[in-house]
Amino acid sequence: MILRQFLHTDPVAISYLFGCGGKACGAVVDPAGDVRLYLDAARATGMNILYVIDTHIHADHLSVGRPLAEAAGAEYVLFAEAEVRSPFRGVRDGDVLPLGNVRVEVLHTPGHTPEHVCLLVTDRTRAEEPWLVLTGHTLMVGDVGRTELATNAEEGARMLFRSLKRLKTLPDYVEVLPGAYSGSL
Repeated sequence: MILRQFLHTDPVAISYLFGCGGKACGAVVDPAGDVRLYLDAARATGMNILYVIDTHIHADHLSVGRPLAEAAGAEYVLFAEAEVRSPFRGVRDGDVLPLGNVRVEVLHTPGHTPEHVCLLVTDRTRAEEPWLVLTGHTLMVGDVGRTELATNAEEGARMLFRSLKRLKTLPDYVEVLPGAYSGSL
């Protein structure tokens, strides 16, 4: 499996490119900034981008998910109930996105926003158990996501608490890859 992390300073966010090197297919999660960054990285690793996934509708910065999906000829993916007018591939809890030998399971984790998802990633060349979870803004370095962005803070906090309990049930060996780092709001 190929995994590349992109640290952004404006906004303070983390994006990921990952996928199956053997089958040359990958996905980009929560892209920000210049789409060429991801296209160049995919080209350098020999991967075709099949999916561009936004873990949620970003309130603190402009996502380049849709333009990247168009430039790469990929599907733009959001939670099925996301309130977005433009077309996208809607996914639900438990849906699987295949990437060759890599399996991506969608976990609906509302709280930061109602449509938020995390992505449980398995590299089947290593094992049948999941290797890592991409948490978007449910979990960040040293923090959890804000809860008042798309609902009231109390309702968001209740949803986030349930989502955190769900993530806590993942095996201890699952690596946690957050969606933001120190310095984020």
